[in-house]
Amino acid sequence: MDICVENSEINNRKGITRNRIVRVSLDLFIKNGFKDTTMAKIAAKSNISRKTLYEYFKSKEEITTAIDMYVLKEYNRIMEKTIPSFTGNGYNKLCQYFEMIDRNIDEFQNEIIFTGIYDYNVKTNDINSSLKTEFYRIVKKATSYLVIILEQGIEDGSLKDCDPTITANTIGDSWLSLARRVFKRNESLDMNEQDCRKMISVQLSLFLKGLKA
Repeated sequence: MDICVENSEINNRKGITRNRIVRVSLDLFIKNGFKDTTMAKIAAKSNISRKTLYEYFKSKEEITTAIDMYVLKEYNRIMEKTIPSFTGNGYNKLCQYFEMIDRNIDEFQNEIIFTGIYDYNVKTNDINSSLKTEFYRIVKKATSYLVIILEQGIEDGSLKDCDPTITANTIGDSWLSLARRVFKRNESLDMNEQDCRKMISVQLSLFLKGLKA
């Protein structure tokens, strides 16, 4: 019994340390970029030794993958909580889905900006196979919510016929890419901040109009 308690406490401490590393790394990557964020800086900011850091993550690529997984898990958590409240046919649910994205997206500006850092700097071969498998599982789960809505809409005739998986991935990558540009480089778009932000809402409405049967 005592051993089980000790192991539980150890695992809990490890989880706390791992989460601290992820949070600290996200902040450093956003502020300093991928190149200027070193394992030494991450360890120092996390108040641990480099040796301890390497016990959790073997490279910056593994840390960035863990952060991206955290972002996706949070997205999935919101979906699991929100999707059951959607009502109506496929089109109605797609409207509610886009409204939910538009309503929550501003709370995750740093996380959205980070996905650009991840996409640009990390290649699939840079992460170990077990982490890669888990990453792809979470990505597939994140896409599945929209796929299910599209499938329902196609079946009930409220949405145009399309490949649900390809369409869901296209929509997801498109709004994420635009959101990154709006949040990261809005000054270069020669628009005021409010109009710049409206671009995301307009894009989502265009998807909706294009898919409506």
